[in-house]
Amino acid sequence: MNHLPKLLLILATLAWGGCNQGNIDMDNSSDQDLIVNIDELSYNMKAGQYTRIQLDKGVHKLVLQDEEGKVLEEESFRVYEGGLLNLGKNNYLIWVDLYGDPELRKSKLEEDWLDIEGDSYFGQFERLDPSKIYVERKWDYGLDDAFPDDLLGWQMTQERWIIKRKLFRESEFIEAYKSLVKE
Repeated sequence: MNHLPKLLLILATLAWGGCNQGNIDMDNSSDQDLIVNIDELSYNMKAGQYTRIQLDKGVHKLVLQDEEGKVLEEESFRVYEGGLLNLGKNNYLIWVDLYGDPELRKSKLEEDWLDIEGDSYFGQFERLDPSKIYVERKWDYGLDDAFPDDLLGWQMTQERWIIKRKLFRESEFIEAYKSLVKE
C-alpha cells in the first residue's frame, strides 16, 4: 500500500500551518509597497502588510527599497531572541497589564495618562522609538496575538498576580482601548 500521497498531504498541511511561525514581527505599516532584503532573502511587503519570519540569532543586514528599487535604508541589526522590524518607522507601543488581584494594580503597575492625538488613555504603556528599524522583543504578545481577557490555567505565583505585555500599532491600540472602555 502506497502511503506517499498521505505523507505528502500531512507534510504540506504542517508546512502551511507553520507559515506564521517565527521570531520576528515584520511590519510595513507605511502607505507604500517595500522590497525588504535581509541577508540573502527578499520579501515584497505591500503597504500595511504584516508577516512573521524566522531569523537566527546574530547580526543581519537589511536593505529597504521602494518599488522602483531605490534604497531607502541600509543597516545591520542584531537579533538576540526576536522582535519587531518596523519597516514603516511608525508608532508602536506596549500595553502592560496585570492579571490577578486588581487591588495590586497601584503597587505593581506604573500607570499614568498617555495622550495620543488629543485623546487620553490611562494605564501602563511604553512607546517604542520609531526611528529604530529593529526593536528586540520585550513583550509577551506580538502584533497578531490577542491580549487575553484572562489567563485560565496559568500557574499562579505565591503573590497571585502576573504581568503581561502586548505590542500594538498605535492605531490598533486606540481601537483596542476604546473597545475595552465600551465594555
